[in-house]
Amino acid sequence: MGWLKVLKNKAVAVPADVELESGERVLATASTRDGALVITSRRLIAPGEDAARGKPWHLVDSGRWDPDESALAVSWVDGSAAGHWHLTDPGGVPDAFHERVNASVLLVEHVRLDRSRRARVVLRKDLTSDAVLAQTIVARGCDPDDAELVAMTEQVAARLAEQVGQEP
Repeated sequence: MGWLKVLKNKAVAVPADVELESGERVLATASTRDGALVITSRRLIAPGEDAARGKPWHLVDSGRWDPDESALAVSWVDGSAAGHWHLTDPGGVPDAFHERVNASVLLVEHVRLDRSRRARVVLRKDLTSDAVLAQTIVARGCDPDDAELVAMTEQVAARLAEQVGQEP
């Protein structure tokens, strides 16, 4: 029989400057070197600049949990600086993070015109307003103004929107 590692979820207090919106719930918290990381039903609130506001789930481009380092890394659709936090007693943060990001993703389709012209079209749900948003994430090194790529991603976004009952 293998050893089981039991992690205690030591609740970390939500910082005093964080104001929850009506209907918003705290799902998990963890300590970092710089303060508390807070996972809510609507956003990720990390220590640092403008920590009280946090970022909504539909702005997460990707995230990676490294259990060996107890580290969460996040990149953002809006191009802002990636976040990287070492968590002490991560508790439910990794699972809550994963669940919230997945809750915001409705559909994903990859667009590839050739080896160098690629993008990803993601239909996301704003978990605060329930609005459906189309996001185009152009692959690194691609020209975001490439007329053919723009036309193709717009067609894909319109088709995905129709699939979920939205007008393009």
